[in-house]
This record gives sequence, C-alpha cells and structure tokens, in this order.
Amino acid sequence: MAGGCDPHIVALHSLADALDHEGIDWAVAGAVAANVHREAIRTTNDLDVLVALAGKGLSVVQDALHQRGWTTLAAAEDFLLRLGHPEAGRLDVMVSGTDYETGAIARADRTNHDERLSFKTLAVEDVVILKLIADRSQDAADVESILATKPDFDMEYMTRWFEVFNHLDLGGRYARCLANVEDRGLLQPPRPRKTRLPDH
Repeated sequence: MAGGCDPHIVALHSLADALDHEGIDWAVAGAVAANVHREAIRTTNDLDVLVALAGKGLSVVQDALHQRGWTTLAAAEDFLLRLGHPEAGRLDVMVSGTDYETGAIARADRTNHDERLSFKTLAVEDVVILKLIADRSQDAADVESILATKPDFDMEYMTRWFEVFNHLDLGGRYARCLANVEDRGLLQPPRPRKTRLPDH
C-alpha cells in the first residue's frame, strides 16, 4: 500500500480507496484536521473521519474497510465505528447525524496529496465548531491553538451556527477560549487560509 511508514497516509489511501469507491462523502476531522489549521502540532495516533452515508448503512463502510485489512475494535450502531490496521493505526469513523455535519463535509477543503491520493479536511470553522460542541479539555486546548494563529474565519458562518446551537453556549465557549489565548499572550501573526497535508 502506498504511503510509506506514515500511518496517517496509509490510512488515507485506504479510506479514499474504500469510501470513494462506495460513493460516500467524507472528511478528515479531529486532532489531525486541527493540525492543518495551527502551528503547534499535537501528536496523535488516531485518525478521525466524518462520513455522510446518504441512506447507506454503516455496515457498507465496515465491509469496505474489512476488505482492505481493517479490523473492527468497537462499534456503536449507526453513528460510530472504531477500527485498527497493522500499518495504518487506529481509525474512528463518525457518521454525520445532523444537517450541520453533512454540510461541514460538503464544504470541507480538498487536498491533492499526489496523483493517487485526494481527500477532504474539515474547514477551520467546522473544526472549531465541532470541538466547541465536544467541549472536553483537550478540545478547548485545540481551539485555543487554532485561535492563536488568528485564522481568517468566516465569522458570519460561525455566528449562524453559534445561534443554531445556542443551547450549548458555543459563543460563550468560543469567547472563553479567545480570552485564554489573549491573556496568555499566545497570539501569532495572522495567517491566510491554507490546506496542507495533515501532520501527526
């Protein structure tokens, strides 16, 4: 399998082969997606992807990945599949369960790694929104590391979803993360949007 010794690239080749063949839209999420949008890279052995099944069952994904050497480690019916691979490490497949998540996959940034590998990574706004929704300490740290780069956010888009998820106080969580970054003097010079290969 292409990708050398980098398990994330091995996993991405396998995913692209399996999911694209099944016509399933998907995007890299989680810490690996966050690494695309920040300078301080967080090492992670896991790869998270968000998939839009569009009426297909999660078993379609499971079967396609089993055919490519993956083994199921855990499964939660209809929304999560955790798999392992001897070369590619661990993979969490999360099913989009809301219109927001399906839209986030649709607007994700396309990366053409080489002539054999093309994949999407969630846009910076959606990485931040999903981590604010998750609201764990590591998610807040990831958001702060992204905010420290002063990314070129589409604030109209973000504010709209903050309002939709108003019951979760996403705006308040965002404001607290930004205040933490400012209080610790972590702000870096602004940088434009960019898409790069997800680092470990």
